[in-house]
Amino acid sequence: MSASTGPDNPSQSVIELVAEAVEDANPRGIAAAVHRLIRAGQLSSGERLPTVRELAAALHVSPATVSEAWQALGAVGAIEARGRAGSFVKSVVEPSRPVRYLGIGGAPSSDGLDLSTGTPDAQLLPSLKEALERVTTRSSSWTTSYLDDPVIPALEEVLLRTWPFQPARITVVDGALDALSRIVDQVVRLGDRVVMESPGFPPLIDLLERSGAEIISVELDEQGVIPTSLSAALELAPVALFLQPRAQNPTGTSMTRYRASELAQVLASSRALIIEDDHSGDIAMADDVSIGQFLPLRTVHIRSYSKSHGPDLRIAAIGGSADVIDPLTARRMLGPGWTSRLLQAVLVELLSDAAAIDQVQSARRTYSERSTRFREALKDFGVTCSPGDGINVWVRVEDERSALVTLAAAGMRVAPGGPFMVESVSPGAVRITCGLLPDDEALLAQAAESVARAVGAQPVLRSV
Repeated sequence: MSASTGPDNPSQSVIELVAEAVEDANPRGIAAAVHRLIRAGQLSSGERLPTVRELAAALHVSPATVSEAWQALGAVGAIEARGRAGSFVKSVVEPSRPVRYLGIGGAPSSDGLDLSTGTPDAQLLPSLKEALERVTTRSSSWTTSYLDDPVIPALEEVLLRTWPFQPARITVVDGALDALSRIVDQVVRLGDRVVMESPGFPPLIDLLERSGAEIISVELDEQGVIPTSLSAALELAPVALFLQPRAQNPTGTSMTRYRASELAQVLASSRALIIEDDHSGDIAMADDVSIGQFLPLRTVHIRSYSKSHGPDLRIAAIGGSADVIDPLTARRMLGPGWTSRLLQAVLVELLSDAAAIDQVQSARRTYSERSTRFREALKDFGVTCSPGDGINVWVRVEDERSALVTLAAAGMRVAPGGPFMVESVSPGAVRITCGLLPDDEALLAQAAESVARAVGAQPVLRSV
């Protein structure tokens, strides 16, 4: 039963209930305490919460401190603000949908040119057939016990030999997004501050918002995260920095070794963990650079094989800090347990077979050529876009919706830029998966011309 005397007027007992539950009188501690009370049913759905000033007075903190806690609770859908009426425990808990992730997709279409997906060209992936046949011929089972090591020895050997720094631990999960999800679960708590690039990866923004984190965005230049931007963000004591070291999605930016050393110097005096998502892996032209080369004990590096060897392999490796990977591995034992050892063995075959290696190298060159030609074609039409690597191009536009409509009318589909931004900005942008462009020069030029028209497209004002 609630301690309140009514839904519209919280009693002194509610203020006391919340104040007594708070163990640490900071935004994170206040948010966590209120969240526990809601989950325990001690604060019921629809119940009005104390005002910011009332609770601040009871806890002897500033109103800004309570306000931050209320914002964190609102971000995870635990409470809702009703203007002057106050803040209330949310009456209906709605499922947290990956709104940004869903925002870059849509119904697939067989018409026109779809450059919205961010997926690799299926024609450039190495064949799985021969590798699968060799693996299944040697063995019909790769698991002798449910408690076997999650990584088969042959794959672990390859990973350790090719990792950009010496990791304290290494494991394998079901793709880069699975890795990010499990790391967020281990590292981020309600009210924590985290740092990430903007524009950045929409599913990561969804994950962080769902966890109740406060996201601090940092800016990029041609070498990666800008050190001064990171330095300012670290003044807010974030628990983690999330970045993409190669072929950053959506811009294609790759971090240079010199920039990695600069960022390591900036990070040295902080306690933030560094989580690197190397989602493009072997199809990126840039060197395999990591801040872990300078701060190995605080870095967790993710390497995905989806774009280079196939999304359906569902394999990404995680290597780095034992403080993160050990509990992650232990928790995974109580869920899926391990990533298919059969598929791990197939990946080993692909990483060691000369023909498969040649095919991945050929794909890397093809993606680079498509990217270079498309960027040059855009430049010929007066369009400035992000320099970079990998399979995506980031283009600023005058009006995002008008650009999408203009491109759709020309038979092209691209991803809207809004879901990639931590905070909304104007003008807008679009992400174009240039890795899926045709190799025909005339069609490529036609695509670039369509983008050029879309860049300056203005909204159509309807007459009344």
